[in-house]
Amino acid sequence: MRDFLCKSGVMLLRSLGLVAFCLLCVACGFQPRWTPESVVPPASLEKALAQADLARLAGRSALGGDKVTTLSLTRDGAILTMLARNRSLAVQRFAPELSALSIEQARAAFDPDLLASVSYSRSVSPGSPLASRSVAGSAQITEAAPTGTDVTLSGNLSQGRAGSADWQSAGSWSAGVNQSLLRGAGLDVNLVTLRQARNSAARSVHELRGFVLDLVQQVENAYWDLVLARETLGIRVFSLQLSREQLQLNHDMISVGNLSPDAIFSSEADLASREADLVDARAAVRTRTIDLIRLLDPDAPAQWSLPFSPADAPVVAEVDLHPDVSASLGSLYRPEIAQSRLDLANQDLEVVRTRNGLLPRLDAFANYGMSSAGTSIGDATRHLDDGEYPDYQVGLQFEMAPLNRAERARDRGARFQQQQAEAALRNLEQQVESEVRRAAIEVQRQWQRIPATRQALKSQQEALLAEQNRFALGKSTNLDVQQVHRNLIQAQLDEATARIRYIEAITALYHAEGTLLERRGVGVEK
Repeated sequence: MRDFLCKSGVMLLRSLGLVAFCLLCVACGFQPRWTPESVVPPASLEKALAQADLARLAGRSALGGDKVTTLSLTRDGAILTMLARNRSLAVQRFAPELSALSIEQARAAFDPDLLASVSYSRSVSPGSPLASRSVAGSAQITEAAPTGTDVTLSGNLSQGRAGSADWQSAGSWSAGVNQSLLRGAGLDVNLVTLRQARNSAARSVHELRGFVLDLVQQVENAYWDLVLARETLGIRVFSLQLSREQLQLNHDMISVGNLSPDAIFSSEADLASREADLVDARAAVRTRTIDLIRLLDPDAPAQWSLPFSPADAPVVAEVDLHPDVSASLGSLYRPEIAQSRLDLANQDLEVVRTRNGLLPRLDAFANYGMSSAGTSIGDATRHLDDGEYPDYQVGLQFEMAPLNRAERARDRGARFQQQQAEAALRNLEQQVESEVRRAAIEVQRQWQRIPATRQALKSQQEALLAEQNRFALGKSTNLDVQQVHRNLIQAQLDEATARIRYIEAITALYHAEGTLLERRGVGVEK
């Protein structure tokens, strides 16, 4: 029965608390941002489609109908726009601020704590018709210092009477100090939590820096991929023009009897293939544009229909490569290494904490105070400043666990984690150096490909001219000309791709070094 009443009481208190919370929300006008009804998909698909079509038309009207202005964009302009408007970055920016709050929470361990109470009590004993009454008040302030010192200052004042007896008043104050001598003594162990919080906050800043570093590389790659897609589109247009000229030449030669009518089929097939390639190239430009819009989130109506015109030409110039220097820069600038070093520092601090926990507790304490009592409220404070009636106490307090198994296990675990963090740091440093050196090799490879692709392009242009002359003299066929056409187009694509990939390889090298932000003038607040 008692359990039933207890459970019923708990349920009643919970219900009352829920009702009070709801009433408070209504009184304050609180409304949640999302409700269960607001996140349910529309019941009518036709209505939803109609609303979406109206929104699309409104976006077209804002852009001036079907006329869309092409936005000229530079690489640095794309980076600045991303830093200002990227939504993923807007989410990540909160992480350092949230992590920094742990520093204030760790500092709060050394803030003074005030405890005060006031009470009135009345009690009646069985067999006694008179009640006992009392009024009491107390206040206590405590503060823990990072040296392992606890300071306490307290005061009490009370007045009461038992039955018909006279009122009795009492008052006291005391000041006490407790100093840890072994476990919990010294700045090293008591500041562990605060120093770990600072390391974690710094780690969060480096994590944000790594996030921005990745975003800048993504923006640059997306920008140059769009440049390559537009160059590819121009090459496909040129390829289509070549096929049309070849088809027209076939018609002219058939009309004068210099070519068999059957030859027209291969030219028409080649023209259709070039038209399909052009469709793919146009789709690639739109896809790369969407990738860039996702990263930049430009402030424009109907932003997903916004076309870009890259203003920076893919001009290439050889960069000085020093893999040893790049590897050294990676050790200094890579955010992952900085985070790993801070993790190791936190593990070192944890070892300090667990090593101190192996010590027995030995505290020295001292208390001093005064008290006063009497029949009136004035008597409770009359002797609180009288040095003739002091109360004091000094002593030592010792405590230890003979086996101390839990603390020994924690200390061993902390040391294992410290060794693991050291191994992880060494492994990461090796990975970074390997990545940097591979990136340097890729830069060198792409640079060496550029003159080769340019020479191949020049040779294919000359081969096309020679093959066209042979075809005009009847010494070649449509298939031979079309093969040379394809070789020329592939050479143009290879040359354009080599230039873009070289630029992206340089970006990848700077990213591997961790210096990409500094080279682009981007700073992350600390």
